Amino acid sequence: MGTVLRLAVFLGVMLVVIGTASAQWVELYSTFDDSGHRNATTHNTPSVGVIKENMFVALVSNATRCFMVPYVNADSASGRVGDWPYEPPAETYKFWDDGGFWQIKMQMAFDIVAGPDSFIYVPNNDPDHNILVFKFINDSIFAVPRPGSTSVFPRRQTGSNGIYAIALDASGYVYVCNDTTTGVTDDIKIYPPISQWSENVDELPLGTVDLPDGIYKGLTVNPAGTALFVSDYVNRKVIKYSGSRTTGYTQSTAFDFTMAADDTVPEYTALRPGPIGLAYLSPNNIVAVACDVWGFQSSATNGTYSYGRIYLLNANSGALISQDTLVSRIDQAWWNYSIMGSYATRDIMYGNASGYTSTWDVKFDEQGNLYSQSNYGWNVEKWTFNGTLPSFTGVGPIGSTFPEGFRLEQNYPNPFNPSTTIEFALPRSEKVLLTVYDVLGREVALLVNEEKPAGTYRATFEAKGLPSGTYFATLRAGSFTSTKSMILLK
Repeated sequence: MGTVLRLAVFLGVMLVVIGTASAQWVELYSTFDDSGHRNATTHNTPSVGVIKENMFVALVSNATRCFMVPYVNADSASGRVGDWPYEPPAETYKFWDDGGFWQIKMQMAFDIVAGPDSFIYVPNNDPDHNILVFKFINDSIFAVPRPGSTSVFPRRQTGSNGIYAIALDASGYVYVCNDTTTGVTDDIKIYPPISQWSENVDELPLGTVDLPDGIYKGLTVNPAGTALFVSDYVNRKVIKYSGSRTTGYTQSTAFDFTMAADDTVPEYTALRPGPIGLAYLSPNNIVAVACDVWGFQSSATNGTYSYGRIYLLNANSGALISQDTLVSRIDQAWWNYSIMGSYATRDIMYGNASGYTSTWDVKFDEQGNLYSQSNYGWNVEKWTFNGTLPSFTGVGPIGSTFPEGFRLEQNYPNPFNPSTTIEFALPRSEKVLLTVYDVLGREVALLVNEEKPAGTYRATFEAKGLPSGTYFATLRAGSFTSTKSMILLK
């Protein structure tokens, strides 16, 4: 079915289902799959790595298969590159190869991340638990140098623990997380950009983060590498760590996201979904959380297909970005049911619903579109928000030196419209409150509410929607208090 006809069918169905709706998340396409129309991944698909809009790599992985399927200019019916057999034979693996002595089989990898430079990072569970690095070149995924090249795409051995989640910051630093963390202290390992990797494959990481014992399925990081977010699957919450690669990280007490007790699979209320994949959206300062039941194979009674959600969180506090669930939540199972009338159906006439909801991962492209997948539906989905998402002020460190005393600097620019920058300094770790008040003493913004390690920090105050006038920024850190006046002039 052509794109125009698919969209017409979609719009007609959605008008019937939801009537006139406010701004919401809309599925633009799903890489459709059946035995005669093959644009999907051909088997279990737990993760997707996004290079840029409509260009991504889907990960196929289970006990007997582990490989990647590339897409270029994707939509529901086209974009898949290469000839991939429907339900490939068992023991189908992709190999990393250095072109000489070493060859590593991809196995039991459940997460991947891709950068705009087309490098693909795989947290692999071979005996040495390597981070394998591939590159998407000319519509193919290479593990060895192309003919005439002398460079080798590297790898890193992470040790004896199983690994699951992986993330990149804007500078190319690589973060990888243990799957199960019991009795170890290097649960998150931080490596430099691959351009700095030596031939020593067991080189130690630059830094580590010790997580509470648990099972972790997701990891994301803000572009500056000053905020790490980890999904605690069993305890059904997302944990935030603040700090830097040089000074280390501490758990943020101000961030709190825990799934509600009644957030369960309708037909199987004893099955409690947990957070799995995570993604960070910049500059909105939003964290997306894919929630589902991990590893539960659906049954003839539809299993967990009636559940599958993505929550959108304020990265400062962990609160939902809006009280409107059409903004703060993508209910993929409901979407599939509303279009197809079933939780476990695929129909080629619809290119915007996947069926068989099993949401384990989420990523963003450079335009802010969201990509997810259906592990048991064997496909990738693209979603967009047809309004304007809110933005939340972030705060990050400046440099790596420790100041001699507490300081709150005058904001700049001043006067300002509509945003201004506020810098402050801490000589030691303290619980920090940075609050903005109007002339009547009413709080209009809480910019920081968490413990921060020693350092100098920069926060941004966005005054959209506020009237012109004088405002006051107050810093409280331990027994230290300081206030600066600011002028908003529109």
